[in-house]
Amino acid sequence: MNIRLLLAAAGAIAMLAAAVASADNNKIQLLSGGVVCDKGDQVCYDQRGANVERTRQMFGQYAAEAVQKKLRKNDEWGTKKFTLSNGVKCSIPNRVCKHDQGEGDRAKKITNHLFQAPAPTKK
Repeated sequence: MNIRLLLAAAGAIAMLAAAVASADNNKIQLLSGGVVCDKGDQVCYDQRGANVERTRQMFGQYAAEAVQKKLRKNDEWGTKKFTLSNGVKCSIPNRVCKHDQGEGDRAKKITNHLFQAPAPTKK
């Protein structure tokens, strides 16, 4: 009887872990034009970094204003690097996204989508 209970508990934990992983993957949406939108943080990015206009289109004015406010800070968020809510970290100068546990399939897919076009020329 204890073995059945233990197996049932293990099965429930596995199902919960799969549901969390699935929800985590659903937070990131790959849109046309190499745009990646993070539903968890309500920010959209392109190969130049945080994209205020695409954020406004996807999540509304309040989210766009929050992105503008973060961009005004003089750190590198949104212009040189950013971390998605699924843990994938992207470097704009290096044109690569990685996950803490290595590059992984998710990070490769995001890298390919985000940086599919040639790097934009600096003005």
